[in-house]
Formats: sequence, structure tokens, C-alpha cells
Amino acid sequence: MAKIKQIGMAAGTFSVALGIGFVMQNGDALAARFGADTAAEQPAPFAETVEVDAAADVIDPMVMPFEEPIVVAQAGVASPKAPDLATPNPVIESAVVLPEAAKVPPQPQAPIQLAALDPEEMPEIETDAIAAVEVDCVPVMSATASTAATVALSVSAPCHTSAPFTVHHQGMMFTAMTDASGAADMNVPALAEVAVMIAAFADGDGAVSTVAIPDFANYDRAVLQWQGETSVMLSAYEGNANFGDDAHIHAGNPGDMARLATAEGGYLVKLGNASAPDPLMAEIYTFPSGMIGVTPDVMLVAEAEITAGNCGQELNAQSIQVSPTGATSALDLTMIMPDCDAVGDFLILQNMFEDLTIASR
Repeated sequence: MAKIKQIGMAAGTFSVALGIGFVMQNGDALAARFGADTAAEQPAPFAETVEVDAAADVIDPMVMPFEEPIVVAQAGVASPKAPDLATPNPVIESAVVLPEAAKVPPQPQAPIQLAALDPEEMPEIETDAIAAVEVDCVPVMSATASTAATVALSVSAPCHTSAPFTVHHQGMMFTAMTDASGAADMNVPALAEVAVMIAAFADGDGAVSTVAIPDFANYDRAVLQWQGETSVMLSAYEGNANFGDDAHIHAGNPGDMARLATAEGGYLVKLGNASAPDPLMAEIYTFPSGMIGVTPDVMLVAEAEITAGNCGQELNAQSIQVSPTGATSALDLTMIMPDCDAVGDFLILQNMFEDLTIASR
């Protein structure tokens, strides 16, 4: 490595807590939350019966309450207009004329009345519709295996727009952010052959998804993670690379996915949204060990820059290393950064990783 201004930190100068083993986090799908009056009585139809004496010559208007008398013409009874007597068996036409008061009044149409709704007797379909609206607020996440043993994550949370959330995977954690519609998409390097991904929002809402990674055994993975602005970085020196060479892979020179596809070298990705308050950040280096056929020679180094923001402050970081066999190791680091007169220098955080040459033996 080229000579640069660095301060080597021996293993005994800071407290290192070794811890291997992870709690597989599983999330349960969040469950979803959430009389009639009788019609008016119809009026009885007009049903009064009027009896007429056929033998009477005159109908007394005082007997029946009609404005005009009923005129009845019958055979053998004189009428104002008699039929022609020369016609045998004459046909006598009779007619009854009813006054207006005797006509059947029109039946009024029954008024339309709305039944009062009893909340306890509401139709089941309406209850289901209300529940469906509430279920739409529950975040959902899909996970699909992608190139170079990565997972394509898609989160949809319509009720968590422009909101931060934490992605958990095999001990790795980083902060992501939804957009104005509550969606977020990202590619995450897998740290297990069966990758369990969890998205957790601050209010307790979340989603979980699981996907199998078919090409997991082709890659070594190294993770350096921290919280806030600690200015730490993961460097991978491939082959005989020195600081600043093309084969010195770090956040400023991350390589690309093409190097993985052609087994030329590794690739580094930085995850976490720095605009979120006190975000969780992670850098993940991937090397195609299983595709090269020879023992890889990569030196992995965790470094921290001494800045005005972290000088004299406590630094917390964690490393995770995963081999193609799935063997996993983790190491926690807690230390006090040097005083502010060392601003601009770098610390080499020793023993945070095993070089891939050593790890592959």
C-alpha cells in the first residue's frame, strides 16, 4: 500500500465485542382494522252500495245524497224516450249516470319512506368495503432474486409517503425512504441463500418478504455499517493494489456490476438515506470468489476519517462477513475518536475483517 497519513489502531486500543449469530426476524402480516317504518295505510276504496227501487216512478232526492237522480229505463216503465212499438221484442238500453260525488276517488300513491339504518344491522358488504379501505394502508413488500446474488426490493406504503423506514436483513440494517406516493425500490446484496427481508416503519407498521438466491455460493460479502455521520468507510485492496489505484475499491471508486459478471473483480454499494434523521448506513463489498477458480487475494480494511464532527466523540460500527458457504462472522466496535487536532487524518480499524485470502483457507 502507498504511504498515506494514517493512524494505525491496534486491537487493544478500543473495545471490540465479538458476536456471531443472528436472530432471524420474522414479521407477521398486519391484520386489517376495521330498521324500517311501515308504509302509510291505504285509504279504503269507495264501497257504499246504492239500492234502486225499479217500481218507483220518482226517486226522492232527500233519500240519497246525490246531486242528480239516477235515471233508470226498464221495459214496462215509462221513459222520456220510448222505443218504436212496431219493432218486435225491442231491446231496451239502460244507463246509469253517477254524480261526481259518487265516483271512486283516485287512490293516492303511498309516500316513499326511507328506513332508518341500524349500525348493528348494516349489510355485510358495506363492512367489508370499509375494511378493504383500511387494509390498503398496510405496507407490502415484494422481493425478487436479481443479478450477482442481489435482491430487488419493492416497497409500497400508501399511508407512509416520504417517510423513512429501516430494512433488516441477516443483521444488516440501513435506512431507506419512500417517495411522495409511498413507494421505494432498491437492490440489496443477499447475505443468505434464503434471504429474509423486513421493512419496518417508526409507527410499528411493516412488511416481510422471503426469496431464494440461486447464485449465492458464487460470492464473498463484507459489510461495514454505522449510524449517523461517523465518516467510516470500507476499502478493498484487490491483488497488489495501493491506496488510490483502480483496484482500490471504496465508496469513491466502487467498481461496477460488469466486474462481477466477468469475474474481473469486486463491487461496492452504499445503502442508506443520509437525508433521514440519524440514519443507519451500510457499505457492502461483493467479490466473485466462486467464479474465479483461484484463491482470491483481497485485503479488507475499515477506515474512519477524523472530522470536526466526530473528533473526540464515541464511534460505533459493526462489520459482518459472509463466505460463499454461508458462514457468517460479526464484530462490534466502540471507541473514542482522537482529539480535534488530528482532523483530516484516517484511522485504520484493525481486525474488523479477515482478508479473503485468509478467509478462503
